[in-house]
This record gives sequence, C-alpha cells and structure tokens, in this order.
Amino acid sequence: MKKLLSLLSCLLLFGCGEKKGVGDNGQTDTGSAIEKPKAPNESKASSVDGATVELPANEVADLPPLPEVVTKEFIMDLWAKPHDGRGIIEELADGGIREGVWNVISKRGPRKGEIIDSIESTMILKMIDRRYQVWEWREGDLLTYTVTTYDYDASTYRWWGASVSPEETSIFEHSGRRYWRNLMEWKAANLPDPEIQSTMRTTFISEDGRMFKVVGEAKRNGEVVSYSTGEFNWQSGLPEEHRSREAK
Repeated sequence: MKKLLSLLSCLLLFGCGEKKGVGDNGQTDTGSAIEKPKAPNESKASSVDGATVELPANEVADLPPLPEVVTKEFIMDLWAKPHDGRGIIEELADGGIREGVWNVISKRGPRKGEIIDSIESTMILKMIDRRYQVWEWREGDLLTYTVTTYDYDASTYRWWGASVSPEETSIFEHSGRRYWRNLMEWKAANLPDPEIQSTMRTTFISEDGRMFKVVGEAKRNGEVVSYSTGEFNWQSGLPEEHRSREAK
C-alpha cells in the first residue's frame, strides 16, 4: 500500500489518476486551488502531428471490448504488445500527446504555494489495439504502468494503473472529461480512504503533442491535504523494441 500511495502522490495526485481500491468515492470538490471550467466545448479538433490516425466513427463498434474488470495482468499484457498508432480512436488522437519517451518534472506539497519536493521521472507512451494509451512510469525504484482509453458506453475517459511490485495488488482508477480542445479533468473513482477526494487537470500546451502540464489536488473532508504540478516534455521517439515491424 505504501508504494501505491506514493504512486497516487506522483499522479495527483499528479493530476491524472484514479484508484480502484477500498473506497467508492467518485465525487470531488475542486475548491479554489483548481478552478472549475465554466463550460465544456464539445467541438472536435484535428489530430496532432505524428504517426497516429483517427478512427472513423463507423468503426467504433469494431474496437476490442473493455474488460468488465481491469486487472494488473490486463495492464501488463497491453504493455507487452508493440506500439501501433494506426486507426487510433479520435478521442485519443485528439489528445495532444505523442508516443515516445517523456521527461517529467513534478513539484509537490501540502497545498498550493507550499511546494516541498521537486522530482524528476521518465515515462514511455505507446498506442495499443487502436483504443489504448499505455504508459510506463519510472520514478526512482517505483515502476508503474497505466492505461487510458475512452468508454463509449459510459461516455467518459477512463484511466487505470498498477505498480509492478508483487506486494501491490490494488488498481487505481480515474474517470475523465474533456473541456475544450486542450483541457481535461480527471477524478478519482475509488481511493483507499473514503474521506479523500482527488482531482487533476491536464492542459495540452503544444499543438505537436510534445508538452502538457498537470495540476492535481487531494482533499480530506473538503480541506486540501496535497497539491502537485507536473510538466511533461517529449524527449524522443519510441525505442525500437516497443515498435511493431508490421506497423512501420
């Protein structure tokens, strides 16, 4: 549990994550530190430059189905597959994030204006099965894998993650909503502590998918107990071992 809580801290809890744990809290009071968007813009945007290609709407029914229960094995099986950016669903092709190696600088503290830690991490992103973004997150000895997709039945983005540590069996989960082209909000679906609520905002900075920023906040009974910011910068393309020869 200690490593899983560390993961939530870096994701907030880096701004994108959710938990599938003991609690069942899916509502978040964003408060003054993270302002509520006034109104979502549902208009569609063009895809970012790169290898991904949007999937026509009439092919959505042909996507691989989401599992009823997401497990660590499911996440790791996705990561083991080679990247293939062909036919990616529009909801991810419009996300402003490209596959490759990313550098992450996270700043964390108990609340806004009281940053204590600055931590550097590395992430690798690849596209799988037309509907998944799969991340590998490395921070010191912490190694985590996360999966993001769009759930057409629930009309929401979904995001899961798990530590590779055999001691950690919990899955964290978030649900997400897009506001305008360059802004997304994520809320924790389940957290180990039912008194904790967390929310995260992702802002896509560059049109070419090479930079985005995250602001995350956690509250206990309405009081801010954790605040973090993260800056994500694309460093290089995917290493060859993550690519499919057929997709080239």
